Amino acid sequence: MFASDLVAALSGDDLDQRVAVLHGAPPWAVALPAPVTGLRAGATRRAVLPLEPGAVLGLRRLLRDWRPDLVQAHGGHPLKYAAAATAGGGPPVVYRRIGSVTWLSNRPRRALYRRLVRRAVRVVAVAESIRRETIEAFGVEPARVVTIPNGVDPRRLQPERGRDATRAALGIAPEGVVVLSLGALAWEKDPLGHLAVTAPLLRGNPAAAHVFAGDGPLRPELEAAARREGLDGRVRVLGSRADVGDLLAASDLMLFASRTEGMPASVIEAGLAGLPVVGVTLTGVPEVVADGVSGLLAPPGDHDGLRAATARLLEDAALRRRLGQAARSRCRERYAIDVVAAAYRELYEDVVGAACATS
Repeated sequence: MFASDLVAALSGDDLDQRVAVLHGAPPWAVALPAPVTGLRAGATRRAVLPLEPGAVLGLRRLLRDWRPDLVQAHGGHPLKYAAAATAGGGPPVVYRRIGSVTWLSNRPRRALYRRLVRRAVRVVAVAESIRRETIEAFGVEPARVVTIPNGVDPRRLQPERGRDATRAALGIAPEGVVVLSLGALAWEKDPLGHLAVTAPLLRGNPAAAHVFAGDGPLRPELEAAARREGLDGRVRVLGSRADVGDLLAASDLMLFASRTEGMPASVIEAGLAGLPVVGVTLTGVPEVVADGVSGLLAPPGDHDGLRAATARLLEDAALRRRLGQAARSRCRERYAIDVVAAAYRELYEDVVGAACATS
């Protein structure tokens, strides 16, 4: 989603862009102002650094035929393919790092990723904490690692139906207070932890509801847990949704309690929509959410602290409005896609200029 927002924001007569998608072309690709090539990479897990040879060859052909000035890899999986396709010569690679290295527990894999990351001419970290980690964990020269935060196109969040109509469709009363959890229902997002935070509050507040937007392997467990808590109907698990703008408009606060994260787009989306966030102090979250100013924060895994902060916002509409207004101003100034795209354009010009000077 970030890549599509960035491509659209950078679109212009003086910048020619193309997009290579490793797992085929998803529906949003048809709206991109750039040609999209689906490579359909289905990597096997048996190898230390799995690659699909056909996808590598397809990317290599694309680079050979088009001859771009640089390649940007959005994440570690695309970096593997960019590095393989440019091995032996090719355009410089810029790598965007969005998460931590905690998943690289396997020593051979960590050593290989260290070599991969150091192949990139620039590494873009989405948060200062990730920049420091990149330098320390992968031995990258500090001058080659820059921080450019995540960004969101505010136009994508414009509601179509609006608050009242969306609530009516969800069966939520106009006067109710809605907590929104937005993200995949997977281990790293910890949807069961989100429910553990709000379940006691929902039982004590008949006007409150908790809405989960997203899908994933933990959906059956989440739905079963809501039934065990006696909250079937008070907890709504919506699955994947295209109407994020309407869901934000229909909500009163966002709960963000992931186990691992970089700089989550969902927290920025909440801010742009004027929603206060109750979140955890993971990596880039405190850079987006100023504790006590645009939201309320607690340490990761501190369900009691998150519950207390959520209860405070559920009970205080004036505080929600004040924090939400501050969140909107902060996110528009720092994380709107046009602001972030300008930083990427400057980076691209620097990389291409340096490559031309040494060629």
